[in-house]
Amino acid sequence: MKRLLLALVLFSAVGFPLASAHPFTDETIPPQFSSAPAGTSEVIVIYSEAIEINFSALKVFDSNGDQVDNKDTRYYEGDYSLVVTTPPLEDGVYTVTSKVLSRVDGHLVDYAFVFAVGDVKIDPALIESTSTTDLIFFPEAGARFPGLVGQTIALGAVIASMFVWGTQRKDVIKDELGKFEKFFHSKFMSLVGIGLIIVFASNILMLTVQTLRLETSALDALQTSFGMTWIIRMAITIALLGVWFGMERTKKLSFKNQLPLLILSLILIGTTTMMGHGMASEQPPAIALDYIHNLVSAIWIGGIIFFAFTLLPSFGRLDETIREKMSLAAIPRFSIMIIIAIGVVIISGPTLMWLLESDVGMITESTYGKLIMVKILLAAAMIGIGGYHQFGIQKKAEKNIRSGTISVNKKLKRALKVETALGIILLGVVALLTNGTLPEGEIQTVETQEATYGFSTLEFAEQVKFNIEIFPFSTGANSITVEATDFVGNPISDLDDVKVKISNPFRNISPIVIPMESISENENIKFQGETTFGFSGYWQIEVEAQRAESANEGKTLNLLIKPRLDDLKAEIIEYEFPEAGAPLYPEFDGKGNIWITDSAEPRLWKFSIADGKFTKYEFDGQASITLKIDNDGKVWFTDIPEGRIGYVDPSSGESEIVEFPDIIPVIDRNYAITLDVDDNNGVWATIANKNVLVRYDQDTKEFDVHKLPTKDSGPFAVAIDDSGKVWFTQQTTGQVGFLEPDSGEIKEFVPEPPLATPETITFDSDGNLWIAEHQEGGGITKYNPLLDSFERIKALDNAAFPNSAIFDRYENVWFALHTVDKIAAYDPHRGNLIEVPIPTAESWIQFTTSDDKNNIWFVEQKPAKLAMLKLTETPSLGGVPQKPTEFNLEYTEVASPLIALGIIATSLFFVKSVKDKRRINSLVYE
Repeated sequence: MKRLLLALVLFSAVGFPLASAHPFTDETIPPQFSSAPAGTSEVIVIYSEAIEINFSALKVFDSNGDQVDNKDTRYYEGDYSLVVTTPPLEDGVYTVTSKVLSRVDGHLVDYAFVFAVGDVKIDPALIESTSTTDLIFFPEAGARFPGLVGQTIALGAVIASMFVWGTQRKDVIKDELGKFEKFFHSKFMSLVGIGLIIVFASNILMLTVQTLRLETSALDALQTSFGMTWIIRMAITIALLGVWFGMERTKKLSFKNQLPLLILSLILIGTTTMMGHGMASEQPPAIALDYIHNLVSAIWIGGIIFFAFTLLPSFGRLDETIREKMSLAAIPRFSIMIIIAIGVVIISGPTLMWLLESDVGMITESTYGKLIMVKILLAAAMIGIGGYHQFGIQKKAEKNIRSGTISVNKKLKRALKVETALGIILLGVVALLTNGTLPEGEIQTVETQEATYGFSTLEFAEQVKFNIEIFPFSTGANSITVEATDFVGNPISDLDDVKVKISNPFRNISPIVIPMESISENENIKFQGETTFGFSGYWQIEVEAQRAESANEGKTLNLLIKPRLDDLKAEIIEYEFPEAGAPLYPEFDGKGNIWITDSAEPRLWKFSIADGKFTKYEFDGQASITLKIDNDGKVWFTDIPEGRIGYVDPSSGESEIVEFPDIIPVIDRNYAITLDVDDNNGVWATIANKNVLVRYDQDTKEFDVHKLPTKDSGPFAVAIDDSGKVWFTQQTTGQVGFLEPDSGEIKEFVPEPPLATPETITFDSDGNLWIAEHQEGGGITKYNPLLDSFERIKALDNAAFPNSAIFDRYENVWFALHTVDKIAAYDPHRGNLIEVPIPTAESWIQFTTSDDKNNIWFVEQKPAKLAMLKLTETPSLGGVPQKPTEFNLEYTEVASPLIALGIIATSLFFVKSVKDKRRINSLVYE
């Protein structure tokens, strides 16, 4: 049991692998999603390592997709950063694409980020639309994996041959030594030859992948820093093959004729270090440890391969008794070599990791860390098999050696083949790690994609950059932190103080000065204060940098303060319809009434919010499905079964039916789905089965028909934005588009993948479209027309058919879940999602609306109920909550005990193996 515990400690210690570098983005100027001042004329990107300028470029695009930079990418401050200039940028949103080639390992890395100029603000939800650095470069990993295996075979075999088998006593086989050495020479040369051929093929693959990546010629690829490393590696490989051919002509292996093979193999391993994180860090200790770690790992796995495929098969040529004795005598000798190698791995691996990345949380949360765990499991299995060699095969053979009935060779050969397979798989994991990013690059990328708990922004005055954080950014107690620096993040020398004032002009609350205290963080000074937002709404925050030698500079922000979704109490109040039916679609009329269609009867219902009473309005037809209220108060509806539209005039109680004109193909009815009304009181409708939009002019009684470009697209929703564009969804093809009424121009937009049964459209205050994807496992999708970007929010319940998004007074998006008796809410500012159960079973809610107080209303179709969602916020006023923290361990707290215990474990096993060797030698050579 003690040995097992020590082995487990050992597994953990050796689990930190070498990883090759590629450059991730450390910093951008302007920062991602920030608002830069108008007139900005350059973009700077700083990377984690050196890059090749000849294959690297920055490009800046405006919101129309036009490249606006001067195409003059150059180094900014050394070869770790790039800059590109632009004409003075006007207000708008800009996208920067970055493509850089690492000078260390030759990885070509793509990245993109977005920033705004002027008063334009970036919606943080757009973050998923920006591209991020690849975490693993799979083609490169596939090309370099054979090289790792080949160099491990070559180096491990020559070291094991020279220092393990070469120093072994051979008294027992002196009569058959000549025959044995001839066969051993053949097996050794075959194994090493296979390894070198694999390395050669891997080199060719590496150059091929690099050439394809760079979309250039092989000659151009070789002129890069990585190309120079490749040339050195290929030259060494060719030299090794030359030495191998020379050794093939000899009949016997000796220390002298293996020495060139050893020296060149050690240099070959060094080319892997030249492409590693140690070299990228430019730290001599890291470079040295990187090389040592590669070396001893090759000795470990390569030594096992040599033992399994060269030495044991060579023993097979001997007499049975001698074969078994020699196989037994080899176990402790190889154990000594492998234990020494593992002991060095225990020291070099964690120490190298400490130099490159010492954040335990970052390691464990990353893909890199998950691959490490796979590597630990594989290493654990290999060490477990090594334990079986000693405590299973060796121990039993020692007991039986005097009787002459020992059986070692076959058992050992089978176990070593399994161990070899695990070792090669382990090298495959290393190949993924060596072509992946360190945790810092991965976690940094992921963190930029996560919705933050709280609020942070970068704001620019004339000469001052404000980094403002508000936590938790909710009603109740909050902490405000402000850091004022110059545009590149340096401290302002004459900064005396930072002044912060808050006010609420909408509630006539005059500016209140917030006491701020200075706090030091690194070289910069931050200012922190506490305040309480007593209620939700838009609050004005003024931040001013007070300077001793220059004019004070400030910035004013208008921010929506609101409770988190978890702090909202949702109460559902239901109203039963006076008659049986199938109410479906609600709409608020702006006069205190909710109008509802009835999909089972030719009637509309009006519900008075003030007195809670229903009024029925009947018409000549079959049913009412969807509705819209025009500028005169008439309630328009679709009667889909009859293929008509009509309206009810609440002032007179009269109704009128409007027939559509003939629309090709005329043999079918015109199934109008949804309606909207433009500023001129024109009624727009989607005709799903005719693939058209129609507009009915109430003055002329005429129709305009607009055919959609995409055939059989199934138009469903129609909605008119503030600029007069007529937007529509296309249910069959998963598209969204708009029509310009003046010109008749139609544009369609297709996300990838297409929308899943898009139905309703809702506009938010910024002009974004919120589209419900009415399909099992669907959700709602936000479409930003400015950036032409789609953001999908999937419903939590996979059985739901989401529909009909609407906004509450906190600007949360509520949408019906139709089949699962729930309604969902999404906070677009924080990115979280909740679901609220409906008290009535089989409620079958599909469509929603909101009243003049932004209360959410919806219809329960099957039980024939109208319901209101009453929201009450419950802010916490008991002091500023602490930011959520995780239990953090210092790297040294984990690594130091593991290294110490690992050294103790390997020392004990080393002493045991030395004693085993002496004892077994006395039995074999007696």
